[in-house]
Amino acid sequence: MPKIKPFDGFLIRNEHAEQVVAPEYDTVPASQRRAFADANPQNFLNTMRLQEDFDPNAPPSHEELLAFNRRNLERLLAEGYFNPLEKPCIFIYELTHGDHGQTGVVCEISADEYDQGHVRKHENTRREREDLLAQYQKEVGVTSCPISLAYPQSKEIDAFIKTQTAAPPLLDFTTGDDVHQRVWCIDDQQTQNKLSALFESVENTYLTDGHHRAASGWRYAEMMRKTNGNRGDEPYNQLLVALFSDHELNLYPFNRCVRDLGGKSEQQVLDALAERFRINVAENQDTFEPSEHGEFGMYLGKTWYCLDIKPGLIDYSDPVASLDVSILQDHILAPVLGIVDARSDPRLDYVSGVEGKAGLEKKSEQEGWAICFSCYATSMDQLMNVADARALMPPKSTYFDPKTRSGVFVRLK
Repeated sequence: MPKIKPFDGFLIRNEHAEQVVAPEYDTVPASQRRAFADANPQNFLNTMRLQEDFDPNAPPSHEELLAFNRRNLERLLAEGYFNPLEKPCIFIYELTHGDHGQTGVVCEISADEYDQGHVRKHENTRREREDLLAQYQKEVGVTSCPISLAYPQSKEIDAFIKTQTAAPPLLDFTTGDDVHQRVWCIDDQQTQNKLSALFESVENTYLTDGHHRAASGWRYAEMMRKTNGNRGDEPYNQLLVALFSDHELNLYPFNRCVRDLGGKSEQQVLDALAERFRINVAENQDTFEPSEHGEFGMYLGKTWYCLDIKPGLIDYSDPVASLDVSILQDHILAPVLGIVDARSDPRLDYVSGVEGKAGLEKKSEQEGWAICFSCYATSMDQLMNVADARALMPPKSTYFDPKTRSGVFVRLK
């Protein structure tokens, strides 16, 4: 069960929030991040730059990069963009994008929750990225983007959050990508304890966004324990998280596109697919999207097709094999198009479901990708079943929107 705790640190000032709060970092290409950060020196993105964000002909060393990020953090804090918290706080954090809104609890939990498996994951992480993020925490000394965790819906927690959000928010702002964000502060210890008690009924939480941040947070805790000890309450022993009820989260698919047809003609691809799928030209080329699990859209030769997996090919008792992204990989990408390694094959690319069919058509018609596939979104039940089985999804199986941002909460390590 997550023992939620308040934390010390800083909170963005409302009048600076639109300028300072960072965009979704991993959805912006490096060249665009570089241009945006250079043009907006007050944006929190300048405290979390990567080597690829700089001139490729003269990138900074790893040590220079960490020093650069640290200087920018110190500058933003010194120039008054943030207010220091007068006492440890828990926050209610609401994000709204379009007609979807979600409200979570931002707090600390012990890094041991991750190590003991109570924070359940569904994706692999890369060791080199864990190392980079752990070193960032050690040298820059900050965490700002809460790790997103889902928990099974609790009517009692829902009611508590509704009561808190009836008051005027402490922060109320909209970022440049039209995500409206509001924040309420809980600084009263009795109210904090009441909320913590409500979360004692939650047995496990589920990582939805921030697998590498969670893994590196645990790695950083291990690193610091070796030199500084382990009472359990040290800042380095905690993870900054945002806890969202599973019924509020909005999942989009991660769609796929392939650079070429692997030496096949369009007709040969269609013939090969017909062995495993029922194939029909989509009746409405302007609006077609997959409408259920096991159904896919395929954009080939400027035409949208509907693909339905034939009966008997899927083991629905297997939580991973029955995922739509697994069906796509196992029955289309590998056997028909020769994409065996979905993690690193340069012939394969991903387009988030937020971009919709228009994003896939752009990849095909403007960038020259030969074939594109749209998927039905993975459900929260599927994600939780995979995590509970201690299994892992294929890469790029889920896309959550909106995402928590860096630069709202600043927690020093």
